[in-house]
Amino acid sequence: MKILLTNIFIILLSISLSFAQSGKESIFGDVQKQIEEAKDAHAEILSPEFYSKAVQYFKTAEEYYTDNKSTRDIREKLTEASRYCSRALEAVKVGKLTLKDVIRARYDAIKVGADTYAPEFYNEAAELFRDAAIEVEDGDLEDARDKGSEAEQLFRKAELKSIKDKILNDARNSIAEAGEIDAEDHCPQTFNYAKGLLANVENLLRNNRYASEDANQKAIETAYQGKHAIHLTHEIVSLKEDDKNWEKLILSFEDMFTSIGIKFDEKLRFDTGFKESVNTIITRVTQMQEENQRLISENETLQEELQLVKEKATSSTAELEIKQKLEDKIDKIKAMFSLNEAKVIYDGDNLVIRLYGLNFQSGKSVILPEYFSLLRKVKEAVGEFPENHILLEGHTDSRGNPSTNKRLSEERAKAIREYIIANMDISREQITAIGFGDTKPVASNKTVEGRELNRRIDIVISLNN
Repeated sequence: MKILLTNIFIILLSISLSFAQSGKESIFGDVQKQIEEAKDAHAEILSPEFYSKAVQYFKTAEEYYTDNKSTRDIREKLTEASRYCSRALEAVKVGKLTLKDVIRARYDAIKVGADTYAPEFYNEAAELFRDAAIEVEDGDLEDARDKGSEAEQLFRKAELKSIKDKILNDARNSIAEAGEIDAEDHCPQTFNYAKGLLANVENLLRNNRYASEDANQKAIETAYQGKHAIHLTHEIVSLKEDDKNWEKLILSFEDMFTSIGIKFDEKLRFDTGFKESVNTIITRVTQMQEENQRLISENETLQEELQLVKEKATSSTAELEIKQKLEDKIDKIKAMFSLNEAKVIYDGDNLVIRLYGLNFQSGKSVILPEYFSLLRKVKEAVGEFPENHILLEGHTDSRGNPSTNKRLSEERAKAIREYIIANMDISREQITAIGFGDTKPVASNKTVEGRELNRRIDIVISLNN
């Protein structure tokens, strides 16, 4: 029983909290969205006082809610928060137009880390920018522009200093370190060269602050030369301390050359100095470069040949696919007709459907209804090649007048043509009808069977278009 009461209490408490949360959302929701909208519009920067007051009124309303103060008091604070939010958003719109140049300068300064590398300029600019934004809130746009102009200049100074410090920091440090160990006395050529490079980079950035990519490469070289001067100084000071160090230095160079020579299967000698060894290594390196270039050229040729083989293989595969699809269509068409209806002939350029089963009354060219089922098969076969040209050839046997036979064979071919056009989505230009009469027999006209074969309609589908 005690457990049951505990569970009921927890459920009621959860329901109560849920209602309380729902009630708070209904009271605070709209104003909270306004404040979030103002924050997203950067009102904290472009309208600092209005936004600050809106947030303060909203927090006070939340405190009143927690303290169970009257709904009226809470809504009064929320109304003020909403009013200042609206004013802040209006000020943001005006500020974006009035202070667009300083806004851009501030963005550029932040992008290069000016708040870290040039805090003195950046912080002063930020204060002036805030003052300019407050002038916008007060409606004094002239003073806003003046203060914004001052802030813009300081942001630009901060940006330039930041760019210089970021790019030149390593270079300046290496030259400063070299100066501290008197590199100018021990290796003046290298040290002064490094200082000259530094001056060139600073001048480049002074004239074009956005030439950072070029300046960065030059700064890397400057830092290298500064570190080079440090190394040379240490080596030279060491040599001056003990003359025996000269022998150690020369022997260390010989060891390095010997190691390189071993890689080329060359046993280098130094009894006449380094010149001969250097020339030997240069010769071997040149030979390797030439061999490498030859291999690169050979590889390019092989790649081209491989590409041609791939293209031929692809072309052959495509041709095989096309051929297979055509053969499948021909097999399908052959299967449509019985031996008494038609003979399907494929000669490579054309597909001929020789209709033996379609007969006309003597001297007539009218298609009898009993042959409509056969013509439906013809229509289906022609439909396998929807874009190909079709030639309908009419043929007769040799009996009768040749001129009459030719006219009759053409009329019969045209009758088939009109049937196909009426029953298919095909243009007249795509299908041609012609009569040959008895001029192209396929069998002897001396027998009854031969004459029956010669009386026919040939449907010739061109496979080349």
